[in-house]
Amino acid sequence: MLCSLRITNLALVEDLALDFEGGFTVLTGETGAGKSLLVDALALLLGIRGDSEVVRAGADRAVVEAVVDGSFEKWDALLKERGLPVEQPIVLRREVNSSSRSRAWINGSPVTLSDLREAGKIWIRLTSQHDHQSLLREEKHLGLFDEINGIQELLSVEATAVADAENRLKAHKDSLANRERRLEDLAELLGTLEKLSPRPKEWSQLRAEREPLRHATHLEGAWRESSESFRDARPYLESAQRAMSRAIAILPDMQVEQERMRSAMIELEDLQARSEDEFARWSSCGTNRLEEVEARLAKYERLARKLSCEPDELFEKFSQLKNERALLLDGDESIDELEKALSKAVEVYRLRAEALHVWRQEEILPFEKKIHKQLAKLGMSGARLQIRIGVGEDPNSSVVHLGRNVRVSHKGFTNLTLWIEPNVGEGFRPLEKIASGGELSRLMLSMMTSGKGVTVGMTQVLDEVDAGLGGETALAVGHSIRDLGKKHQVLAVTHLAQVAARADNHGVLTKETSVGRTRATLTWVEGHERVRELARLLSGHPEGSEAQAHARSLLEIDNH
Repeated sequence: MLCSLRITNLALVEDLALDFEGGFTVLTGETGAGKSLLVDALALLLGIRGDSEVVRAGADRAVVEAVVDGSFEKWDALLKERGLPVEQPIVLRREVNSSSRSRAWINGSPVTLSDLREAGKIWIRLTSQHDHQSLLREEKHLGLFDEINGIQELLSVEATAVADAENRLKAHKDSLANRERRLEDLAELLGTLEKLSPRPKEWSQLRAEREPLRHATHLEGAWRESSESFRDARPYLESAQRAMSRAIAILPDMQVEQERMRSAMIELEDLQARSEDEFARWSSCGTNRLEEVEARLAKYERLARKLSCEPDELFEKFSQLKNERALLLDGDESIDELEKALSKAVEVYRLRAEALHVWRQEEILPFEKKIHKQLAKLGMSGARLQIRIGVGEDPNSSVVHLGRNVRVSHKGFTNLTLWIEPNVGEGFRPLEKIASGGELSRLMLSMMTSGKGVTVGMTQVLDEVDAGLGGETALAVGHSIRDLGKKHQVLAVTHLAQVAARADNHGVLTKETSVGRTRATLTWVEGHERVRELARLLSGHPEGSEAQAHARSLLEIDNH
């Protein structure tokens, strides 16, 4: 579970430190107060890409740090696999600077964003309205079904083995007739590519660099003038500062003006230093660098035309051609040997994929029954979910299942889609045809509370999963989330009092403006302050007597 979270310089949040308890914690607040910023902060710890826009204006970097506890065996396995310090609790840290560069750490050791994503599978699941919309995309259904039901087996190794065996056989067959001629062509192409030594995305980076280089002379002159002007103005400004100091010695009440002058001098010093740095940068560029960039761009474009690809694809093309040459040079294997290797890889994949397919089939019926019970609790008593499972066919595949050529992928050959019948007798149809936003929210919540795959004690983050609901349905959703909080730590962002009233802990986010800056803060509320916040959610007026009475009745529901 999430024990604590520290956020620094993330959008509206200047510095916010929070300690979390288990159970169901709800976060409310006015629109724009920063509720979703907490979700965004956690998303950074899950390895999503971050850019300079998340950094608070005027700051050089945004920092998110979390302390996480639990799932000891899984954490130990991950930490040992990645060569990281095996310590509990786990400390996760992510930084994004104003240049969009990002760094991450686990237990004080640098890690990749991929490491963060793998770690996130152990301790947290973040569910937002986007997840609900993903229910409308059938290609997402299989992955969601597997995740919720704890089906983590992937066939990456087996699928890759089949693809490699197919490629080796095809390359060997294709090359027998013109192997030598192709090797000569490859030698010439690879020689040219080796001289160029392309790097990933270098062409795009050079194009971006070229445009300002074309104006290097103008930029050099502008920054020189700026630097010299600041230097010339400095004696006058220092004279003004000394004169002001003499005046303030007589008028102490004007001390604040001296502070303003000192701040202005510091800003001007920074601007002067920046001007000097930029002048040095652009004066050193000259025309030589522009010529170098233009020449390298031209080489990229000529070679890209020759290979019929985009310039930024040359790095990948280089690897492909080297692999092709390696396959052609590997002439020791016969067609018969390669066909046997393919048959073996196909059989291994087929057996594992069939077992995975059967596993999914066996999970469907009990999963549907649990979902129907949950939907009834959430005001959709007449709704039924139907999970349709089939086989993905591929006429070009080497794998055959029950007489059909089936797809080879890391998820196996299963096709799985979710259909729904909102009311008895209407018939089942795809979700995208008839499901509303509120129905999708309740369906997602039902699936989460019905699945057995999520580790007990995992942190579940629900970002406005109750959007578009109200009345008795909102009450039911609140009860369902509270029940989820008995198995997991639940952090929910909501606008509904009916949901917020069911929480074990209630935090209110507000924003305030001081000295021309806006900051977001969070306050934990209970007692009368919690009643006022629920009244605000109900009516917009926290002091309204009727709204407060309604809020108290919501809090008392569990006591009857």
